[in-house]
Amino acid sequence: MLVAVSGGADSTALLLGLHRLAREFDVGLHAAHLHHGLRGAAADADLDFVLDLCARHGVPVAHGRWNTRLRMRRRGLSGQVGLRVLRREFLLATAKRAGASAIATAHTADDQLETVLLRLLRGTGLPGLGGMSARRGAWIKPLLEATRADIEADLRETHQPWRDDRSNLDPGYARNRVRHIAVPALIQALDPDLDPMPARAALARRVARAAREAREAERALRTWTSSVLSDLCGIQAGQTTVDSAQLRFYPVAFRRTLLRMTWKRLMPVGPGLTHHHLDALGRLITGGRGGARVALPAGWGAERDRGLIVIRRGRAQPLRETVRLPVPGRANWGERMLRGRWTSGPGALKRLQGKSAVEEYFAAEGLQGTLELRAGRVDEPFVPFGRRNPVRLGEFLRKQDISRDRRYGPAVLADAGGILWVIGVRRSARAPVTTSTRRALWVHAEKP
Repeated sequence: MLVAVSGGADSTALLLGLHRLAREFDVGLHAAHLHHGLRGAAADADLDFVLDLCARHGVPVAHGRWNTRLRMRRRGLSGQVGLRVLRREFLLATAKRAGASAIATAHTADDQLETVLLRLLRGTGLPGLGGMSARRGAWIKPLLEATRADIEADLRETHQPWRDDRSNLDPGYARNRVRHIAVPALIQALDPDLDPMPARAALARRVARAAREAREAERALRTWTSSVLSDLCGIQAGQTTVDSAQLRFYPVAFRRTLLRMTWKRLMPVGPGLTHHHLDALGRLITGGRGGARVALPAGWGAERDRGLIVIRRGRAQPLRETVRLPVPGRANWGERMLRGRWTSGPGALKRLQGKSAVEEYFAAEGLQGTLELRAGRVDEPFVPFGRRNPVRLGEFLRKQDISRDRRYGPAVLADAGGILWVIGVRRSARAPVTTSTRRALWVHAEKP
C-alpha cells in the first residue's frame, strides 16, 4: 500500500495509523511525497520532515521535486485543480513502481464537509451530495469520517508534531474560503453561542454520515436503473434513443440516473452532464417548455422525436421520415425497401401458408387511405394478429425475441387506421385475407 504524506496533521496520522496496522496484518507499506517547488524553504522543510518521519518508522519513501508551474503551463492546467492532477499522476506512477495495489490519502470528514458545500454551491445532484467515496478503484480514504480536530488531538496526546501548510490559509482558493469563512458563518447562524471547534467537528461528522447515506442511496438507485436500462434505451444507426414515453412516469432521481448512465456509455472518458444538461433533458422527457433540442458536451445533441429522445453527435435528427408506398410500386426507407402490388383474394389465400417473414397480404377492403412506411411509436396502440385487444407497440416488442435496437423506431407499414405490419415481426389483426376477399395487397420487404 502507498500512503500519500504531505507532512500535515492528517497525512502524518494516516501514516502512523497504517504503519501500526500494516505490522499487525503483514501489509507492505510505502510512502510518497511530492515537493511542488512553490513554497521555497517551507516546502524543503516539509520534505525533510517526511523523510525523517518515515526513517524513524522504517517506512520506505519515494519523493519527487517538480517544477509544477512549468508542468501546468505546458499542459494548460492551473490552480488547485492542476496541482491535484499532477499529484495524482505522481502517486499513480509511484504506486506502480512500488507494486502497491492501493493508494491511501488523508481526506477527513472536514474535507468531506467542504467538498459537499462546494458541490452544492456549484450545482449538484445525488452523486455530488455523496461527496468523496471511501474507496474508488485503487484510491482509499481511511480517515473520511474522522474529524481534523480529533486527529490533531490524538497527535498532541502522543507528542507527535506535524507541518502546517500556510497556503491553506490563502483566501484566493474557493476551498479555503469555504473552510475559513463559510463554515464558521454557518455555525454562527445555527447558534452564536456554540464553541466553534466542537461545533465544526460535529457538523463535519453529520455531513460525513449524510454523504455516506447519499452514496448508498445512489448505488441502490443505479442497481434499479441498470435492471431496466436495456428496456428504456437502445442504440440504432449510430444514435442512442431513450423511451421518454415510459421514462416520464419514473421518479426524477431515476430519470437523472438513467440519463447519467446512458451518457457514460456514450462518453466513458470526457465531460459529464451538468445539472443544466439534466434539467433540459428532463424538460424534453416531460414535454415541458424549453425547446425540442438540447446541446450536450463534446458536440452531442438530443432531440425529441415522438415518444423518444434521440441522442447523437452533431445536430440530432428524427429517426427517419415517413415515406408513401405507391401500389403498385416501391418505397425506400433507411435500410429497407418495400414493394407492393395488388393480387387476387383467392391467390393471396393460397400463398399465405408458404409466405416468408418478409412478406404479408392484406384484404383491400380493410385498408384506409394512403399506405406509408415509417417508424412506429413505442406508445402507439397495436392489435397483433391473433389477438383482440390492443397493446402498446413498445410493450409488445419487449416481449418478443428481437434485438434491442429494433425496439426503438421499428419500421412499420401503416395507413390512416394505424399499424398494419411491424415489418419482419408481426402483422396486425386488421385487414385479414379471408375466403370472401376479392382483392388483396401483397407487400415484400428487402434490403435496397
